[in-house]
Amino acid sequence: MRADDYRHQSIAASRFHNITIDICDMDWDERAEVYHRAISLAWSGRFNDVRGLPIATWVSTFRNGQLCEVVGDNCGSFNWSCQVRFKDGVQWMVRFAVPGRAINGDEKVRHEVATMQFIKTETKIPVPSVLAWGMSKDNPLGLGAFIIMDFIEGEPLGKILEVLPEPESGQTLREDISDRDLDIIYRQIANILLELSEHDFPRIGSLSRIDHNTCIDSRPLTLKMNETERHGGVNISNHGSRTFSSATEYFHHIAEQDLQHLCEQPNSIDDIDDARSKYIHRSIFKAILPRFVSDKHDHGPFKLICDDFRFGNILVNNVTDLKIVAVVDWEWAYAAPYQMLYSPPRWLLIKKPIRWDDEDSPVPYLSQYKSYFQKFVRILEEEESKRVQDVALPTSKDERMSSLMQQSMDDGKFWFHELRVRTHVVGQDASKGLGQLTPMSNVLLLMLDVLNTLPSFLLALGHHELHSARPVTTVAPLGTPLNLFE
Repeated sequence: MRADDYRHQSIAASRFHNITIDICDMDWDERAEVYHRAISLAWSGRFNDVRGLPIATWVSTFRNGQLCEVVGDNCGSFNWSCQVRFKDGVQWMVRFAVPGRAINGDEKVRHEVATMQFIKTETKIPVPSVLAWGMSKDNPLGLGAFIIMDFIEGEPLGKILEVLPEPESGQTLREDISDRDLDIIYRQIANILLELSEHDFPRIGSLSRIDHNTCIDSRPLTLKMNETERHGGVNISNHGSRTFSSATEYFHHIAEQDLQHLCEQPNSIDDIDDARSKYIHRSIFKAILPRFVSDKHDHGPFKLICDDFRFGNILVNNVTDLKIVAVVDWEWAYAAPYQMLYSPPRWLLIKKPIRWDDEDSPVPYLSQYKSYFQKFVRILEEEESKRVQDVALPTSKDERMSSLMQQSMDDGKFWFHELRVRTHVVGQDASKGLGQLTPMSNVLLLMLDVLNTLPSFLLALGHHELHSARPVTTVAPLGTPLNLFE
């Protein structure tokens, strides 16, 4: 996940039968952004103070005091990783959740560890072994929550497949990738998804480990929640440890989060007309939600997904063999509605679906995506046939992943998941693809119902003077000390 993915701003229009609905996306709340950046910079200063010998000395305590040294480090979107090497050649990766980037670092690490341990013990998916981990209170260096894991030697698949140097339009899939390479990559990823499909969970939520058993006892900690608070200054995750028993319940909760975000972000609107447009749009999505819930699987079983599963988080042995040696960064993984695992892969083009309709781009991203998608589905179907005798895959072809992915593309569930469930709307336009979800005639009828709720909403906004005078609750008053390392 890259920072400039959240700076992408545009005006989208759904045009059907000469009807146009223009809805602008939300800007960042710069005060929240500056505040969280200040937190991460303060953490970076602390890290630089202890980067060498102090970190090495601390890490050695996890291996009976054997000496080691820090031989490299790397800063990602949410974590800072240190590579350490012991005298006998053993290498570990020490990863810290960076405050200001990962809003709930302790919670994030706890769930990621539980997910990695589950995958390690219950699947054949290659992941690093967790050697040690701890919460902020367990870190004597004051660097926050951490995971110590095996260091896996490998090349990030994203760097092999993307256009380099990166174009101004963002990360883009190379067009000269051979069919042979795609076949190798797709087959391995197909089997990773099929592995995930074999495991059921009783509720929607994040994974935890209690007495060496995996359970669902906490809210689903999603990438969308983190980024909405990080860039928009709105905590939409304030439902505590709540888990969900149905897809309908969970999707309705997300719809309420989107309305909460609109109401609470100080600069969410420009004027009354903008408020009206954004409120109508979000309310329409909430109204059409039942159309995109799979009745058969509404109440489960639920499946493990990861919001940040992508080429960039897959390591391969080399550019020739392309053998996957590890899948990393499981922090935004959770048990989700059944249909979300069976949604078409959002990462096939590297560029996210929310960015496909850039009017300045000559690339027809949707048609390009469908071409790659058909290749992937064909390979997925072949891998299903190989596994059907060894594992308990559905006997009916209509219930297999390949068929359900195709159905999701055809009936609009793919767009529903992308536009409303997984994409946060700070700096991105979640109005794209409204016409993909429901005929415009339905949209207009739904508008009549939504308009009945507008007066009270607009009165509330007027009472707050369009939010212009509202404080940002996540931002400390100027001069307030930042207690970053409690």
